[in-house]
Amino acid sequence: MVKKEIMYHTEFATRDALFKGATDFLVSKGFATEEFEEALKDREERFPTGLPTSPATAIPHSDGTYAKEDVLLCISNKTPIQFYEMGSKKERTVEAKVIFILLVDDKITHLEQLQRLMEKTRDIDFLSRLQEATTEAEFKKIFETEF
Repeated sequence: MVKKEIMYHTEFATRDALFKGATDFLVSKGFATEEFEEALKDREERFPTGLPTSPATAIPHSDGTYAKEDVLLCISNKTPIQFYEMGSKKERTVEAKVIFILLVDDKITHLEQLQRLMEKTRDIDFLSRLQEATTEAEFKKIFETEF
């Protein structure tokens, strides 16, 4: 089973700061190894994950090598973070405030979760409500009940 975790109203200024903060959080909860941060950076460099949805989002992930437990982390950042758009060969960027970080060991479950993420990121209402949530409890409830 993939656990759901949140980080609400974080203040990461850059993608690298986000990856460090998310990794530190996941390591502290026993979900990931320290090496996950570099794996996120490396994969994002080779295969950008920004999505030009409305509102824009990103789905950084890596293979399950660094997973101690399967988790999907949903982050609400106070200010947008720049990601290169998926499939754009780094020609276009998106500014994302809602970011989903996936860490799953099993390849089949990983693919299923990625497919589910791609479906949910097309749900404008879902993304908008996550981005506009005014409390941590509201953000958590939207994510946990609708994903």
